[in-house]
Amino acid sequence: MDLVKESATFPSITSDTDVVADMLLLKLYSVVDIARALNMHSALRKVEHFVRQREGNCCFLKKDAEMLKLNFYQAENVIEEYEIFTQRKQLLFPSSNSSKVCRFFSCILHSMAYRIRLCLEIRKLTKNLDKVHIVFASKMYGGFASPRRERALMHTRASVHCTDVVGRDIDRDIVVGSLLSNSGNEANLFVFPIVGDGGIGKTTLAKLVYNDLRIVNNFQLRLWIHVSRVFKVERVLVQIMNSVREDLCENLDMNELQKLVREALYEKNYLIVLDDVWNEDPMKWDELKKSLMVGTCGSKILVTTRHEAVALVMGTVPAYCLKGLLSEDCLTLFLRNAFEQGQEVLYPNLVGIASDLVQNCEGNPLHLVTLGSSLRTETEEWEWGHVKTHRIWNSNRDDTISPAMRMSYERLPSTLKVCLAYCSIFPKGCVIEIDKLIQLWVAEGLISKSDESDDLEHIAIQYFQELQSRSLFQDVEEYRSIYTSICTMHDLVHDLALSAAGVEFCTVNSHILNISDEVRRVAFSDYDLSGRELPISLVSNGSLRTISFSVDEVGPMSTMFVENCIARFMQLRVLDISDSCFDELPSSVGELKYLRYLDVSANGSIKELPDSINKLLSLQTLRATRCAQLEGLPKDIGNLISLRHLHITTKQACFPDKAIGCLSSLCSLYIHGCKNLVSLSEGLQHLTSLRTLAIIGCPRLTFFPSAMKHLTALENLLIIDCEELTLLEWQDIEGLRMLRSLVIGGLPELESKDVQCLDNLQMLVLAGLPQLVTLPRWLEGASATLQYLRVERCPSFTSLPKWLENLTALEKLEISKCPKTFSLPERMSCLTNLKVLKIDN
Repeated sequence: MDLVKESATFPSITSDTDVVADMLLLKLYSVVDIARALNMHSALRKVEHFVRQREGNCCFLKKDAEMLKLNFYQAENVIEEYEIFTQRKQLLFPSSNSSKVCRFFSCILHSMAYRIRLCLEIRKLTKNLDKVHIVFASKMYGGFASPRRERALMHTRASVHCTDVVGRDIDRDIVVGSLLSNSGNEANLFVFPIVGDGGIGKTTLAKLVYNDLRIVNNFQLRLWIHVSRVFKVERVLVQIMNSVREDLCENLDMNELQKLVREALYEKNYLIVLDDVWNEDPMKWDELKKSLMVGTCGSKILVTTRHEAVALVMGTVPAYCLKGLLSEDCLTLFLRNAFEQGQEVLYPNLVGIASDLVQNCEGNPLHLVTLGSSLRTETEEWEWGHVKTHRIWNSNRDDTISPAMRMSYERLPSTLKVCLAYCSIFPKGCVIEIDKLIQLWVAEGLISKSDESDDLEHIAIQYFQELQSRSLFQDVEEYRSIYTSICTMHDLVHDLALSAAGVEFCTVNSHILNISDEVRRVAFSDYDLSGRELPISLVSNGSLRTISFSVDEVGPMSTMFVENCIARFMQLRVLDISDSCFDELPSSVGELKYLRYLDVSANGSIKELPDSINKLLSLQTLRATRCAQLEGLPKDIGNLISLRHLHITTKQACFPDKAIGCLSSLCSLYIHGCKNLVSLSEGLQHLTSLRTLAIIGCPRLTFFPSAMKHLTALENLLIIDCEELTLLEWQDIEGLRMLRSLVIGGLPELESKDVQCLDNLQMLVLAGLPQLVTLPRWLEGASATLQYLRVERCPSFTSLPKWLENLTALEKLEISKCPKTFSLPERMSCLTNLKVLKIDN
């Protein structure tokens, strides 16, 4: 992972007084409620006074950034201690029906020492608030926006999909012509490189070429492989096989992979796109090339890269150098992202300013899209004028972050700046699981709610959608891998996130010597994980909040290393030790009282989770999937009263009713790869908050429990690769009136009977159903709500029904890998909301 240094013109979130003050304000709202509950009237007045000043027209001196940050962490500590106390009270007195405040006072006598300690912490906080220098100065164009009101200032749209590419028709035709005119030869692969700067549109151009009808009709097989910075031949071969085969390739050695790839490509006329290649080592390329030189002489490889050295190593023809967009195309792309379709004609004065702004983007499409998106819904001329005359455009052009990207960042609300900065924890170029990102944001305390009725995950989803609408996330795909929704982050946006994180984030490798004591989140990479040693400059950092091993996808190899991390870093909120091979999780994990997120997934050695895990009353997310040797759930797992997300793989034949049924706060339950599971717990009926249920790879499961009908809050249901499960009897799910998305895959049969529970269904995915001939009739019940329909890998699927015309809300219809010929219904024109029709067989 690259190190992006903080520049003088681009302060990180921890040195930006506005950001720190806004995040502090969000915490103080909760402190006010706690002080009121504790009858701390003097402290309450002081905190409320500070809140009113911040909500008003005031700002802070830059020298106070450190004091503001200290106050932020003190306020957070007060909130978390209060939450832990109320959680313990809830566990001790579960039958109490009184309010939170009443429950608190009912056990004061049992915890007077705790109350005194909490009061002292609040008084310490108020004293430090007095040390902050508040300046009452009119800020240009009217002062600060309160974070509590900030969400109302965000964009009203959830996302922007500008599917039309601007200004690349000539480039596309040149590349397509080159791929079709050169026949190649059997001795050498034909490799065509596209070279250009970051954000210039190499991947976009490659996608245009890949989907061009001339290319589709010419090549028997087309494969898209994202390579990124770490060039691992084995990983590329796995991606090739997973694109060709329906069953995913796992745990194959190199020889087996090479053999399978050669068989898949043998004597086929193929096109393979290798996107975002950084490898300049000819030996690695030669190793991959050996497996690819089995197709016909017309086979081609298209490579995208930033570096000419890569093109020289891989290319067999001169590279195509992609340049920036022409001025008129720049303006078109900018306006398309800054306005709703056709609305720019209503604001000719803003279009004039836009003409000047696009000159600062130097023809780079990513810069144009992000800057344009940041101004969407802004119609005040002074706002656009402020962007045009901002000092950022005169800053150092040698900085890693371009002025246009910095300007896009500056226009983010403070809450979104912090969430974007946290994304630096993910390795550059990786696929991000959206649910995981949301859970991490919540676990780190980055999401705040204005009242008790707000749901943190829903607010976090709004934040994600807002960042997506500003083009800071891309390639968002709902259930594309069937199991979950995913997205990516452009390398230049990742650089932006790294710079925003500043000293709070650090990648720890074997070469690093000095780690700042201000670091709060670390990701280990290229580090000796076999022993117990930690970097000397890190061991004294008792404030560490996140530990991750996501960079290399290789976790700790010894229990000692994990035990040392737990002993040293008692303030951890997030512990991601997935992809590990230690055989025992230390019982000391139960001492991490602030821990909210624990991931031990993909550990083939671990056999049990310690019972002490049930002491983690703050734990919100527990992920333990792909742990093939895990015997079962911990004893008394019902004690995890804050647990909202459980992902589990065990060897159990059934889950005890008291285990699952006691998790009353559970919002999502993923049961994955439970090979022995024959029945689900009747305790499901108690999960009245459950919104997502996924049952994946459970081959012995034959039926659903009758308790399913009690899951009245369920919105998302995934049933995948359960070979013995036949959905002949749907009455058990007929109570699921809130169901919004349904994913069914890998089942032997799907009964086409009338189902009365799909009135709110918005998305349906049918995949890997060998007996499916046409759409099930029960889908017609969602005619007014269904927006997205995908059918894939259904070999018997031959036709779309005539009643498809009744699905009047349908916006996107995709059919892929269904080889039998079928025709579209005559009245497809009735689908007036249909925006995307994709048939790829």
